[in-house]
Amino acid sequence: LLTGEALAEGVAPGQRPVAIMVNNAQAAMPQRGIGSADAIFEMVTEGGITRMMALYSNAATIPQVGPVRSARDQHLQFALPLNAIFVHIGSSVYAQNLINEYQYQDIDGLYLGTTCFWFDSERAKTFLQEHCWYTDASLIAAGIASQQIATSGAAVPLFCFAEKEVSLTELDAPDIAFQFSANGPVRLVYDANTKTYLKQAYGAPQVDELTGAQLSFNNVIILFADVSLKPDGQCTDFQLTGGTGYYCYGGKAEAITWSKGKADSALKLYRADGSELEVNRGKSYIAVVGSDQVGTLTLNASAPAPAES
Repeated sequence: LLTGEALAEGVAPGQRPVAIMVNNAQAAMPQRGIGSADAIFEMVTEGGITRMMALYSNAATIPQVGPVRSARDQHLQFALPLNAIFVHIGSSVYAQNLINEYQYQDIDGLYLGTTCFWFDSERAKTFLQEHCWYTDASLIAAGIASQQIATSGAAVPLFCFAEKEVSLTELDAPDIAFQFSANGPVRLVYDANTKTYLKQAYGAPQVDELTGAQLSFNNVIILFADVSLKPDGQCTDFQLTGGTGYYCYGGKAEAITWSKGKADSALKLYRADGSELEVNRGKSYIAVVGSDQVGTLTLNASAPAPAES
């Protein structure tokens, strides 16, 4: 459901994926376990800092992941249609309201504590405490048991995946750069040897502390959305009805449009001719970027023409 690839051994059809909220502040790096994610959503939260939602197809093989942080409703709106088991520590009031509205069972460290999360006291000697909480397959299993969460059920695939590889020809995109904010520059450089994009954050390779490997993705999807502030004047408010964006694969890119709608509606991607986009199989990085940052995007050091809405 997350990569379009065949189910791994031991994964039953209908098994729910797991979505984990991961701290992405520069002061919390390096993170652990994110290199094993099948897909990652990155979106801005408060103060221009971003947060990641890492998605895993197989709950039984999730490595130590973290630092785990609080939920935001914009990330949750992409987890709901996937029927993902949602793992986090605390929530904004808007995310909690959404969880309550959909009566969605989650694993929240604010209530479950060390039943489902582990505090790295050694790391806490040099990092703030909020940058030191982790989870893994066994701890998530304990949370599932504690909350009596169903591990199987209906779910929608992340994308419309292509049965055969689809080559892009529209735009050269071996080097992708954009900003979530003045505090959130991102760069993805295509590696022809591995046929993946390697991710940088804050001007340096973003690596998984467990493996030392730089984050790599087969697919890079950039979606632009109108972003403002919630009534509290602090939390970001994403308009997730639809917009424009880009699909990048194999060092090339294609202008696309997207739609979503309700909180539990599936994300849909479309080509310029209006047909549904077929995404190639593999790991995906999805950046949902504020429309005010469109001008920061460059593909191969050039600003591309946007897709028509």
